[in-house]
Amino acid sequence: MATDFHPADIHELLARRQVRYEVRPYYVILDQRPVGAPPISQKVLAGFDVDLYGVLEKEQLPLYRTEEGSTVLNYFESVAQEIQSNAGQHCTVEVIPCTDSLVLDANQHFRAQATLRIRISHDRGLDQPEGPSEEQALEAIRETLRKLDVKEA
Repeated sequence: MATDFHPADIHELLARRQVRYEVRPYYVILDQRPVGAPPISQKVLAGFDVDLYGVLEKEQLPLYRTEEGSTVLNYFESVAQEIQSNAGQHCTVEVIPCTDSLVLDANQHFRAQATLRIRISHDRGLDQPEGPSEEQALEAIRETLRKLDVKEA
């Protein structure tokens, strides 16, 4: 995966930043307003968010401006493209850098962390729940992170 990057370099960079990840469900709210009837809201599981957290040496906004930040961002964008192409035509895998915000880790004396989100969703329609292609993409991302020794939080 991600042929432009040497896995050992990415592994070392992620280890140095003590990167960890969390998987969360990604929901959309389907708001239907039939004529003459009260509005109906339905919460639909549309995919998954995989959030990566990495320790910062110093707080610098916007994030990902550094060479290391750009390398990590480009690496995961290429991984996302490859996973999306293998997952099926209606599965979308996108990388969303949180460039203007920091996360403070309460378990580590409020140490500042950068966040990178990988969203797995679909374009089958808002009323459709996630399916096998999104599950496959999530497993591929988890496998990529396991190979890089990134632990799930």
